[in-house]
Amino acid sequence: MENNVNHSDEQVLTDIYKSCKMGLESIAKLMPETKDQQLRQLMGSHLKEYQGFAARASQYLAEAGKAPEDAGFFEKIPSEVGMAVSRMMDSSDSKTAQMMINGYVMGVTELKKQQAEVTGLSENVVTLVSDMLSFQLQAINDMKQYL
Repeated sequence: MENNVNHSDEQVLTDIYKSCKMGLESIAKLMPETKDQQLRQLMGSHLKEYQGFAARASQYLAEAGKAPEDAGFFEKIPSEVGMAVSRMMDSSDSKTAQMMINGYVMGVTELKKQQAEVTGLSENVVTLVSDMLSFQLQAINDMKQYL
């Protein structure tokens, strides 16, 4: 990636990094309470995918002299509260899969929106967006079997 990241690249990379970090935190909170071993393993593989995407986004930002930003406290509150309430009402593995699917759908929606609205992205960022979109769509299919 070139040393001067353009504003569009920086915006998308920052959004991807934040999204990945929130995904990592959510999976890490749900995994210990997940009873089904295969589902827990699948969540672990998804966790590794998110780590890889976060690392790529962070690397591209670093190469441009930018630091990645985590989601702020107030950005995390709705997700945290929603997850806690859902788990209190239903802690089944099916409910966990549903929450995971909901998170992936939000990610897909945001990536599709960025693909349609943000122009002038570098090839590396376009590839990262495409790779992450493919992962999230596959992750939705992976989780369907646990509903």
